[in-house]
Amino acid sequence: MSDRIPVILDCDPGHDDMVALVLALGSDRLDVKAITNVAGNKAMEKVNRNTLNILNWCGVEKEVAAGAVRPLVRPYNRTDTDGCHGLTGLDGFDFPADNPLKLSKRRAIEVMADVVRHSPKPVTLITTGPTTNVGLFLRAFPDLIPNIARISMMAGTCHFILTEPFMEFNAYLDAEATRIIFESGVPITMFGYDVTYSVLFRQDFTQRLLATGTRTGLMMQKLLDEFTVLHNKRWIDLGGCPVHDACAVAGVIDPTIVTRSEKMYVRIQTEPGPLSGATICDYQHRSGMEPNAEVVFAMDNQRFFDMVVESAAKLK
Repeated sequence: MSDRIPVILDCDPGHDDMVALVLALGSDRLDVKAITNVAGNKAMEKVNRNTLNILNWCGVEKEVAAGAVRPLVRPYNRTDTDGCHGLTGLDGFDFPADNPLKLSKRRAIEVMADVVRHSPKPVTLITTGPTTNVGLFLRAFPDLIPNIARISMMAGTCHFILTEPFMEFNAYLDAEATRIIFESGVPITMFGYDVTYSVLFRQDFTQRLLATGTRTGLMMQKLLDEFTVLHNKRWIDLGGCPVHDACAVAGVIDPTIVTRSEKMYVRIQTEPGPLSGATICDYQHRSGMEPNAEVVFAMDNQRFFDMVVESAAKLK
């Protein structure tokens, strides 16, 4: 039996999802069984196009399945100008117009169920977009939960505040689905804003990607340099760009890359009000509830950077 870790990557590309995809696809430690898409950074049509463009450019073929086009309960009201990923969701690189790769005829949760049901080893779910697909899957197929090893999620925040108190996009956009995950009993590693905003790709790093000499490295350099401009215009000038989603992949490839984390009880506010969509982290252990997540606060950034470059160098 292979020592590689079977994973499903659920995403909504997105510049940082692009890095997550490259990191996963170029890793010798992961066996990417499928990629499932969810509406998030952009509507489903653009998310699907972006995922297929990334795979085609990197010379990789995987089953790519479309999933939820809106949250379970809440409206999806994102527009083309929302967020910091530009009009296409991957501004900064011109992909070829002719792409031979096609979407799967199956829906995301069908693919998830098939992979998990037939895997001889427990499957790790990596979610780097809104949590709708994973929440739907857990609710629709509770009998398959025992064959899920872990959910590594880029979602939530304990302390970090950017625009709204305790809000993070992926957890907030579908709070009801996020709640299903936290209440599922599946082991969870949460890579939230507390750690992801401490990992910034600056121009000296993107030049390392270009220096790999691969098409993948070229694509990443152009996209990340553009993402730095877009992100800093939309939010604050950080001197680089955060690549939130790739952190959740890195932690599966090598859990020792996490240098500080704490197990705690986490819930998400689903009731209406100003904190609806907020992740409430019991980091002082006052609730009396058993911990349901390992919340990451720090990573070995240099090892993370090296890991990304290595993956870029292995692809086309």
